[in-house]
Amino acid sequence: MQPPRPRKQSRMPSDDITTDAASINIQQWLGLIAASMGMFLTSLDITVNVALPDITRSLGTDSQTVQWIIIFYVGSSTGLQLSLGNAADRYGLKRFHLLGLVIYALAVLLIGLAPILSMVFALRVLQAVGNGLIMVAVPALVTNIFPPETRGRALGLMTGIGALGTVAGALGGGVLVDHFGWRAIFLGRVPLCILTVFLSIGSLREAARQDPQAYDLRGAVVLFIGLVSFILFLTLGGRNGWAQPYVLLLLLLSVFSGIAFVYVEKTVPQPVFDLTLFKHRVLVPVVAAAFLMHLAVFVNWFILPFYVSDTLNANAKTLGFLLMLMMIISTVTSPLGGWLSDQMPPAYLTTLALVITMGSMFWFTQLGADSTVTDVTLRMTAVGLGAGLFQAANATLVMNSVPSDQLGTGGALLAMSRSMGTVSSVALMGALFASRLDVHTLALTQQGIVNAAARSQAFVPAFKDTYGVAAVLAGVAVLVSLSYWPRRLGSDDTAPG
Repeated sequence: MQPPRPRKQSRMPSDDITTDAASINIQQWLGLIAASMGMFLTSLDITVNVALPDITRSLGTDSQTVQWIIIFYVGSSTGLQLSLGNAADRYGLKRFHLLGLVIYALAVLLIGLAPILSMVFALRVLQAVGNGLIMVAVPALVTNIFPPETRGRALGLMTGIGALGTVAGALGGGVLVDHFGWRAIFLGRVPLCILTVFLSIGSLREAARQDPQAYDLRGAVVLFIGLVSFILFLTLGGRNGWAQPYVLLLLLLSVFSGIAFVYVEKTVPQPVFDLTLFKHRVLVPVVAAAFLMHLAVFVNWFILPFYVSDTLNANAKTLGFLLMLMMIISTVTSPLGGWLSDQMPPAYLTTLALVITMGSMFWFTQLGADSTVTDVTLRMTAVGLGAGLFQAANATLVMNSVPSDQLGTGGALLAMSRSMGTVSSVALMGALFASRLDVHTLALTQQGIVNAAARSQAFVPAFKDTYGVAAVLAGVAVLVSLSYWPRRLGSDDTAPG
């Protein structure tokens, strides 16, 4: 009699489910890391601000001319973002992400080797194309990878990694420039670009694409002209005066381009931007709130440094610490904001974050000539908290509001709200500060104070006025955020519609 054959143990269905879930989870997080590395790369461009003095000396130019390195980059990237987002939706998010990384790597390599300033300007436009492709593809890829119930924390980690790039760029950029010169801040990014390309190839999956036929090239060109002319209007108007003929001409060009863009989009079957998105109850106010938030907060990057150095007599290291503190707090709180966005309607969280931001900007108006670095530190910590919580929740709202076949457009709207807010802040808030400084200086000179002393004493009142307006702008953003709260308490009605 043969012994009974051992019974083959059957695998429970739950085992397969657990294994599949684990493998999918690993794939998701690898994809998140690969996509977010692109965001990290684009954030490293903060190093260019650190290197501007060395570029000026090395290429034999002046401080006004060298600023166009920033203007060419920001203007071109912003002008292209919506068009690139639509193209990524049609031709493939992963494909355009990889294309953006390759273009970005080639551009920074060539900039690092460029012998003359005009070549640097041209290559910065090429870098802007790569930057635009990456910026629109990354949020779209992360949204496509993660389901709605975990999407908030994924987007929070993405924004946190982007903020970490700003911290690393600001801290490491100075070291690279001091030891190796300005070219190192570009050449040093090439290995990281290559690593990100290979990581993206292995871990990202291509999303479903639209029919790529009949791309709206006319609309893309008109939109680019309109956005770039408006950015130049803001930039040159803030620098040289709003009544200059060429500044007014740029404004007219941007207005006419906007009108032409709307006409073109209504007449083509596949527009570069779906105008029906303007009817979405959530999307437009969400983007508007983000624009206002960046318009208000970015004054910390170009007005606060003068207060810290000239009024508080603090050194450059102290100033760097204060600016990095805001970004470090934002890096830490962005994932928290993303996690909270998965636990509650993110609209509630954006309002809370904007209230914190509004209070922080008003708190700055209480600073004076006798304040301390500690006083500024507390305020920068509060701003970083508000910004970190806002960025993650805002990204979740935008990406949840656009249709699944327009995720690249959603990424473009995120990027544009940030870039237009910062450009407008430099132009408008900078002009406001200069105007208030002149007003307070004149009032003091009429009291018999000599001009040099009057201008020095006028700084703090002008500083307070500017931050007061920034607090008002943040308050307007709070009101805007209330308009996209869920209609029913506790619900989340941000689904595309």
